[in-house]
Amino acid sequence: MADLATPHDTYFRALLSDPGRVRDFLRDHLPNDISGRLADSPPELVEGSFVDEALAGSQSDLLLKAGLASGGDAFIYLLAEHKSYPDPGLPLQLASYMIRIWKRYAGTSAAKLRALPPIVPVVVYHGEAKWTVAESLRDMIDADHPELDFLPGSGYIFRNLRAMDIAELSRNPALRAGFIALRREALTFMAEIAESVPEGDDLRRQTMEYVLRVYDLGLEELRTRLRNDGHNELEALVGTIAETLLEQGEVRGLAKGRAQGEALGLEKGEALGLAKGKAETFLRQARIRFGGVPAARAEEVRAADVATLDRWLETLIGADTLDEVFDPKRRH
Repeated sequence: MADLATPHDTYFRALLSDPGRVRDFLRDHLPNDISGRLADSPPELVEGSFVDEALAGSQSDLLLKAGLASGGDAFIYLLAEHKSYPDPGLPLQLASYMIRIWKRYAGTSAAKLRALPPIVPVVVYHGEAKWTVAESLRDMIDADHPELDFLPGSGYIFRNLRAMDIAELSRNPALRAGFIALRREALTFMAEIAESVPEGDDLRRQTMEYVLRVYDLGLEELRTRLRNDGHNELEALVGTIAETLLEQGEVRGLAKGRAQGEALGLEKGEALGLAKGKAETFLRQARIRFGGVPAARAEEVRAADVATLDRWLETLIGADTLDEVFDPKRRH
């Protein structure tokens, strides 16, 4: 499974990694005067990300290379804003990402620098707060005359998933189901998701993993709701996913410890690996039960020894809140 620290990024990439879903997304969400200029051949995914490291937990991106009907190529840059509130600095960030794309494309080639391909920027947002960000970098500039607006780029195409009717999200059923999950409405429309994403499709597992990791409910609550609504197959799938997440935390910790043990001594390395494994197991269980772990608490857990982690794991089973795990006196 992908890095557990960035579930939004993992799911956004999975959702639009399929050529058919990407094609349908562009058809559904690009203006006709832009989509009509693209060639019929499906766009190609360009590897790599241009998001700032500090924003990697709240933004994710995909770069597509699409042929133009008139010849030549264009880039389509999809930037997903995962914060629950709009970031007023996004147009400035978007401009810097576009410049990075052009710089990586051209390098030091004079010919490429004289003929940069167009970039079509698309921002996808699924937060709950109303979008209040400027439509372009020009709108952020405090200039008293248009001639002072020296810009690296113009505006962007904006699609607010939250503000759209379900039917408008996409004509592609699987893509529509994925956007429903991003809107945190998967439980309300679980029947549609179950029907739209066939059993055995990777997106089915990825969708339920996303719900398990991001939605504000525990594992047992999720399984109970699925079972009560008659989604027994999805309930079983969620159980399998949860077990895998827990096991992965254990394995990752042990592997790291053994690698460090080569330099620090085998015994010390094994102990470190065991502690790291138990720490990741604890954090995974805590997230499943309580929906999240504050950064300060996570650091405390990762710094704890094996004995302390064992005590916390035992306490976690019967605790009603995360604070009770660290301070049993808080238990009512």
